[in-house]
Amino acid sequence: MGQKLAFTMDDAIKGVAHHGKVEVNILINEDTCGAKSFSLLVNKIKPADTCQQEGTKGHSHEIEHGVYCLSGVGSITIGEDTYPLLPGTAVFVPSQKLHYLTNLDPKEDLVYIIMYVPAGEEKLLLAKG
Repeated sequence: MGQKLAFTMDDAIKGVAHHGKVEVNILINEDTCGAKSFSLLVNKIKPADTCQQEGTKGHSHEIEHGVYCLSGVGSITIGEDTYPLLPGTAVFVPSQKLHYLTNLDPKEDLVYIIMYVPAGEEKLLLAKG
């Protein structure tokens, strides 16, 4: 068998981001399989938590990205607007737009996919912690 092209959560590059509030699992990027054009992550926010740092209106990225909710009940605030984040919901986050996710469920993790195009933003996330 040649280059590895299929990945499970056990294969993921694991880390934390947003001051330890987000569990990051990088499944596809340059380091896992050589993907240079995009990266795919499965992230988790613990029950009743948020990735918003206290005293801020969120964080931003130089590139646009997509968020797709797998499980849990949450919200995503982009600028001044807040959108529900439920299983099956996809949200587009424009580049350089302040945003943050919140887990509204007191018992269940909020689990979601992030796709960055181009790849590389995931490495910055892990470096910042």
